[in-house]
Amino acid sequence: MNPEVEVHLRSLVNFPSPPGVATHIIELARDPDIEMGKVAKALSMDSALSTKILRIANSPLYAQRRKSENLRQALVVLGLNATLTLALSFSLVKALRTSKPNGISYPLYWRRALLAATSARALADAMHHTLAEEIFLAALLQDVGILALDQCVPDLYTRGDELQGDHVALAAMERQKLQTDHAEIGGSLMRTWNLPDRLVQSITRSHHIDPTFTADSSLIFDRCVALSGLVADLFLSDPPHRKFAETAQSAERCLGLDKMAFGQVLGTVGAMIPDTEAIFESESLANQHPELILEQAREVLMLRSLHALREINTLRAVAESSNNRALELEEETRRDALTGVYNRAYLDQVLEREYENASRHNWPVSIAFADLDNFKCINDRYGHQAGDRILQATARILRSNTRETDLIARYGGEEFVVVLPATDANTARHVCERIVAAFQNTGHVIGADQAKVTISIGCATHCGQTEFANVAEFITAADQALYTAKMRGRNRSVPFDRQIPSTLATRSG
Repeated sequence: MNPEVEVHLRSLVNFPSPPGVATHIIELARDPDIEMGKVAKALSMDSALSTKILRIANSPLYAQRRKSENLRQALVVLGLNATLTLALSFSLVKALRTSKPNGISYPLYWRRALLAATSARALADAMHHTLAEEIFLAALLQDVGILALDQCVPDLYTRGDELQGDHVALAAMERQKLQTDHAEIGGSLMRTWNLPDRLVQSITRSHHIDPTFTADSSLIFDRCVALSGLVADLFLSDPPHRKFAETAQSAERCLGLDKMAFGQVLGTVGAMIPDTEAIFESESLANQHPELILEQAREVLMLRSLHALREINTLRAVAESSNNRALELEEETRRDALTGVYNRAYLDQVLEREYENASRHNWPVSIAFADLDNFKCINDRYGHQAGDRILQATARILRSNTRETDLIARYGGEEFVVVLPATDANTARHVCERIVAAFQNTGHVIGADQAKVTISIGCATHCGQTEFANVAEFITAADQALYTAKMRGRNRSVPFDRQIPSTLATRSG
């Protein structure tokens, strides 16, 4: 940017400053030794921000089999850099929305910003780029220079509504009057906010699309951002003015995406709109009627070739069927055939992973080691078939009294283990007590009799007040607490205590 113009702009009015939360997030991102525990603590200070992070972790963008119930689980799903980037997005949007416009239409500005960010994310995913969240943030902020100029030069956008509908004309007007445009202004502003250089560069270059293909990751970053504005305009323009063919050609030239792949990107953007709306608390995107826009895109991009569609649909169906069957087979190998809960082998894998996560990020993980009381008497009196039904009922009771994020496994015989991720000792104690009470209140019909089967539970928590050297010591501690529960009369839960003697006799049922 022309230094004289920059000085002139700064002399008119101070550039906006990042809000306190955003500044703190930027500082955290610059710390090479930052840990998830510190990030979780910082984000938890802003309940609205924490809620958004949790919501996006559970959105289709990060489809997980198990729902994230708390911020620390969401951090594991998203990863450290992605979490910080998304948190910065939410914080900056919240702050920038509070200022009052002079000549521009804020609803139109934010529609384009959110559509561009959504489009950039879809393009990044199509290119398998590893920095999709940073690309999302750069695209979200690529027009922030408009907000700055609207504050600095109040009479600049006297024809705001008209110009905002034609982004090329808007930038041309800025260059004519200021010898610069909002992309350069935005890049300069983001530099003063200490954003990473790659974000500053992509915002500064957001009006430049190189027509030659490259596989360079940093250039793909910039091009996804630059193209995102054009894709957003497809959703914002009136039907006669939508430049599907030209935008598709640009995507093919600079990213190597053919028409079919570009059409799929548009479909992804349309599907992501509801989630983007919910996360950024906007109701304006759905007004663009994405289903009608995508219909027009298919017409223009000639994606209606019956042969091509039939072939694609057939291949997709075969791929989905194969993928689903593979997932089913994988899941079957993890399950206990009798009870349907996870088996010992899969439990070992999960315990190792949860133990490592807890140790690395200094957050708690708890395990409950449970054993049915006097189960041998059930088998001896009623037979093994009745015993099997009791075991199946046990699995149902455990599922009913734990969370979706908890993992239940059959350890062997009548023993079960419940893994409670991101759960401290006090919460784990309440869960165990609830399970014990559920067994006390459940009757089992066995032939002409009705029997009650109680359960004893030992619980241990790693991190917090107690830490264990390895997984084996961790589960031994829970087993030791279970033995204590048996010795105290069964039908109860007991937390692990270092004071309990470590040399124990063999447990009886």
